[in-house]
Formats: sequence, structure tokens, C-alpha cells
Amino acid sequence: MWAMIRVKLLDYKKQLPILLGFVAMMLIFTAIFGIAFSGGQYRPQAYIVNQASNEDAALLIERVQESPLMAFTVLSYDDAVQRLENSKGVGAILIEDTDQFIQVGIISTKPSNETVMLQNILRGQMSTLVNDIQLGDNIYSYLIDKGVAVQKNVLKQEVSGEMNTLRNSKVYYKTQTSFIDGENTNTGYSNLKHSLTGFTIFFSMFLTFFGIGSIVDEKVNFVWQRQLVSPISHLSILAGNLVVALLVGMANVFVMIYGGKFVFKMDWGNSDLGVVLILAAFVFASTCLGLVVASLVKNMQQLSSITPVIIVSTSMLGGCMWPLEMIQSKALLTIANFTPQKWAVEGIEKMIMYGRGFDVAILPIVVLLGMGCVFLAIGTYLVKLQR
Repeated sequence: MWAMIRVKLLDYKKQLPILLGFVAMMLIFTAIFGIAFSGGQYRPQAYIVNQASNEDAALLIERVQESPLMAFTVLSYDDAVQRLENSKGVGAILIEDTDQFIQVGIISTKPSNETVMLQNILRGQMSTLVNDIQLGDNIYSYLIDKGVAVQKNVLKQEVSGEMNTLRNSKVYYKTQTSFIDGENTNTGYSNLKHSLTGFTIFFSMFLTFFGIGSIVDEKVNFVWQRQLVSPISHLSILAGNLVVALLVGMANVFVMIYGGKFVFKMDWGNSDLGVVLILAAFVFASTCLGLVVASLVKNMQQLSSITPVIIVSTSMLGGCMWPLEMIQSKALLTIANFTPQKWAVEGIEKMIMYGRGFDVAILPIVVLLGMGCVFLAIGTYLVKLQR
């Protein structure tokens, strides 16, 4: 096995300029994302078109504009449409009158992640506002029955404001040993951290796939076939390929983690060990999946064609491109559980976004190692069939 590892490392030495270029490209993209989202101040632009005379429309606009996730500007219908057609916004909220209430809709020129976010913001604010309005109406009816003269509009505004203030106020939970301060606890979603986590996982998968894919090149040159009929055990052959692919994949992961941490001031949370172990388990799972693929294809053209399809589709399902919290389909969320990316992204984000400890890394590590073992068993079986 050691001889196989030595041969593979010498082969990687020949490809060192390509590998360094690949890693440099990943760091450059990391820098671009870091500059684009530095400070967490980026907020997509959205618009509000108010064509309603109902006083509830003003309450809804006030609630929506408090959202920290997007910047909202009130415009006329024509101005909002013109800006959306010029790609200067993600969408607009249209508020219109009906017989007794207001009617709300979304204007957008094309569906996107931000459009879904806009819908979720509107849905959440509408849900709380309806409850507050009903509460205001009930209080108004009670006071009128008791003979207290109040202005309904003023009462509803005060009730809505007070309820919103109470809803946004800090809450203290007393535990056995300490207080958890709602203000100091890191509970915020970071688009930058999600993008960099997904980006690291997405690109590292390409490197591991093409690393283990050197088997395919050996097939074309009949080196692989000669190895299989040689006295070398197939376990030694596989182990040599897997160990080197894992080493290269982990080297890439370390460069991304510590390059991002020290060069781009990326905060990877309080548990470097948890992040590294999750990524190590992910590299193992993706390398073994690459072994399965490499065992099925016959040449590099086939590998080059099928690899982007597998990696891009599973990365989309696994939440590398966008947060899975935005997905409403239970079927897609169920399928996501079968992708290694989902477990890696979810475990890392819990630590670097929400300040969780090493304990949240245990389940993703176990699942990823389990997936890797299954892929390894399938790959080994396929190699035995070729012997």
C-alpha cells in the first residue's frame, strides 16, 4: 500500500501547478464573497407599492420596513415596475384595497432566492399583524361596551406598536447555572458565512472527485487493469488511491479554513476541531462517492461529463447554494438528507452562525462516515467485479 501511496503522491507532484491554481481560484472567489458581503451590511433591495386607503396598510408597511433582512423603499407602481425591469430590486409588495380589508401580493420579474425570502418576510409579518389587529378590535369592542370613548384607529396603532415592542424585546431564560442573554447570544443568520461554507464544500468535492478519478486515467492507459491482475491486493490498490485523495482533499480544506480565517478574517466559530472533523468526514464521504463514479465510467470524458451533474445537483439539494430553511417542499428536504453536503453545511453552520459547541458536530460526523462506508463498500464491490 505504501508503494501505491508513494506512486500517487509522485503523480500529484506532476499536477502541482494545476492544484495550486485550483486552490488559488477558490481563495479568490472567497475574497470576492468576503468583499461583497463584508460587515454583513448587504441587504437586497425591495419595494412597497401602497395603493390602499385602509389604515391597516400603514401598519403593515411599518412592520415590513423593520425587517433586517431586506431594505424596503415605498414607491409608486410605475416606478417600482421600472426599477424591477432594470434589475434594480428583487421584488415589490403590492398593497391594494378590497371591500373591507387589504389585499397583498408580490411583484417580481423573475423567481430567485431573494424573492422567496421576500415572500417569507411578508408572510411572517402578515401573520403577526393579523393577530395584533384582531386583538385591537376586541379591545375596542370591550371598551365601547364599557362606555369608554376611544378612537379605533389610534387604539389599533397603539396595540400593534406595543405588541411589536414586546415581541422584539429581550427574553431572559434562567438555567441552573447562568442566564442566557438574548442580545449577546449569536442567533443571527449570516449570508456571508453560509456562502463561504457552501463554497468550500462545493469546490472541495470537485477536487476529491478528480483526485480519485485518476483511476479512470489509469484505465485508459491499461495501468489499472495491470494492477488488478498483479499480485498486489485490490485493497492495497484502493487504499493507496483513497489515502492520497483524502490527503489532498484535507490539505485543500485546511487552506480554505485557515486561509479564510487569517487572510480574510473569516470567523469559523468557537470549535475549529468540530469544523475540521466535519470537513474531514465530508472529504471521506465525497472521496468514496468519487470512487463509485470512477468505477462506473470508462474514460475521462465520461467522468468530466457526469461529475458536474452529480456535484452541482447534490450541492443544490444539500443547501450549498441557498439555505434549506427557504425550501418548503417536504420531498426536497427528505431527498436532501441523502446528500453529504446537507449534513456538512448544517453541522458547520450551527457552530459558526449560532455559537453552538462541538456536540452539534457529532451527528453530522457519524452520518458522513456512515455514508462514506456505504460508498466505499459499493466502490470496492465494483472494483472486484472488474478484477
